[in-house]
Amino acid sequence: MSWLQNQVNQNPEKLFIQFGDNQFSYLDIAEMVQTYSRSLLRENIQPQDRILIYLPSGVELIEIILACFEIGAVAAPISPKLTEGERNVIIDKIQPKLIITNWNQKLPDFSSPIPVSCIEELPNASSGCSVIKNDYIYNSDDITAIILTSGTTGIPKAVQLTYGNFEASCNNWNEFLQFQSNDQFLCCLPLHHIGGLAVMLRALMFGFSVNLVSTFEAKLVLDTIIKYPVSIISLVPTMLKRILDLEGGLKAIKSLRWILLGGGPSPEYLLDLCIKEKLNIVKVYGMSETCSGTVGLKLLDEPQNKLYAGRPFNGAKIWTENNELYISGPMVMKGYVGEAATNGHHNSHDLGQVDNGNLVFLDIRRKDLIITGGENVNPLEVEEALLQIEGITDAAVIGVEDVEWGEKVVAYIVNSEFGIHNSEFRMKLKGRISDFKIPKEFIQVSSIPRNELGKIVYEKLREHQD
Repeated sequence: MSWLQNQVNQNPEKLFIQFGDNQFSYLDIAEMVQTYSRSLLRENIQPQDRILIYLPSGVELIEIILACFEIGAVAAPISPKLTEGERNVIIDKIQPKLIITNWNQKLPDFSSPIPVSCIEELPNASSGCSVIKNDYIYNSDDITAIILTSGTTGIPKAVQLTYGNFEASCNNWNEFLQFQSNDQFLCCLPLHHIGGLAVMLRALMFGFSVNLVSTFEAKLVLDTIIKYPVSIISLVPTMLKRILDLEGGLKAIKSLRWILLGGGPSPEYLLDLCIKEKLNIVKVYGMSETCSGTVGLKLLDEPQNKLYAGRPFNGAKIWTENNELYISGPMVMKGYVGEAATNGHHNSHDLGQVDNGNLVFLDIRRKDLIITGGENVNPLEVEEALLQIEGITDAAVIGVEDVEWGEKVVAYIVNSEFGIHNSEFRMKLKGRISDFKIPKEFIQVSSIPRNELGKIVYEKLREHQD
C-alpha cells in the first residue's frame, strides 16, 4: 500500500495541502492521482520508466509526482525557469519516455523528439481506460525520483533516489523533530528540489499538512505564517534574513515550533541573533544525494556548538578522507544517472571534520577556496564580514586569476548607500579580517545572482569576469 493510500484509508478528509485559500484533503489529492495514474498507464508507462515533469510548483505537480509513485514510474521534476538549451541538456541526460508540461509552458521553443503531454489533457486521456490494471508493488530499491542538484557551479547532476531512501530520510526526520498530526509545514522551497519534495513526502508519511507557497517572497511567506496555523518552515539563511528584516518578521518566526535552516553555511551573526531571540532553529546539513538533511542540530539546545553542522541522524555515518566528508546510510542515493552505483556511500566534496562527540564541522568545498599570494581564503568568511558593514545588503566573493597574486579576492556587493568609495569598504574590513583576505576589487551590482533556493550562482559571477 502506498503512503497516499494509507493516509486516505486513515484520514480521507484531513487537510493535506493548503495552497493559497484552496484546501485539498488526502482524498481530494488521491482522486486526481488516480486519474493521472490511469492516463499514464494508457500512455504505456511501465515501472521504472522516466517521466520528465516540466511544471511550476503547485498542486498539479504534486499530483503528477504521486501518480508516478503509484505506478512505479520515475518522476523527474525540473525547474520551469530553465532555458531551452539547459532543458535539452537535461532531457538528453535523463532520456525520459514522456514529458509532462502544461499549455503555458509548451511554448514554440519546446522542441523534443520525446512525446510531450499537457497536464490539462491527461484527465481526458484516462477516459474509458478503467480496465487498465495497476499491478505495481512497491520495492524499496526501486528508483522513485530523479532530482537535479542545484548546479550553482556548473551543469547539475541527476540524482536517483529510491523509495527506501525517502523512507529512511522521512523516518529520521520524524525521530528528530517528532512531527505532530496538527503540524502545518510551510513549504516555500521549489518542489523540483529535494528540500521541497521531501517536505511533501514527510507530510504524506506522518499525516500533517503542508502550506504550499509556490515561490519565495519574504512578505508573502510572512503573511502566510500570520494568517495560517503554520508550525514548521524550511529556509536557507538568505530567506530567513529577508523575513526577519520585515516589520513583524521576528514575531512571526518566533511563533514557529521549528525553523529548519539549511542550503548552505549560516553566518555567525545570524545564528547569534537567533540564539538571542530564542528562535527554534534546527541547523541542517544534507544534499540531494542524501535525500535532504542527514545531519542536524537544535540551536537552542546547544548554542555553544552553533558553528557545527550537527550530528548524523540515525543510520547515517559520516567520516573524513583527505579532509573531505563522506556519508553512508540508507538515505544515500542509488547513484547519478549514467554513472556507477554508489553502494550507499557518497563523497560530499565538502571539507570538514568529525569530532569525538560525533559533531560534524563543515568548512568549505576545496574548489571554492581562494589561494592568493600563497594564503588560503575562505570566501564565506569574507562575505560574512562584508554583510556586517552598514549599507551592504548582499555580497558574494570569488577568486579571479591574477598574474601577481595567482588569484585575487574579488567582492560583488549590493550597496544601499550610494556614493561610498571602495576604499571605504577596505577600511571597514580592516580589523574584521586579515589584510590578505580583504578584496583587491569591489564591484557594486544591483543584485547577486541566486538560484531558486537562494544560493549564490558563482558561475555567473565568474562569467562576468571573462
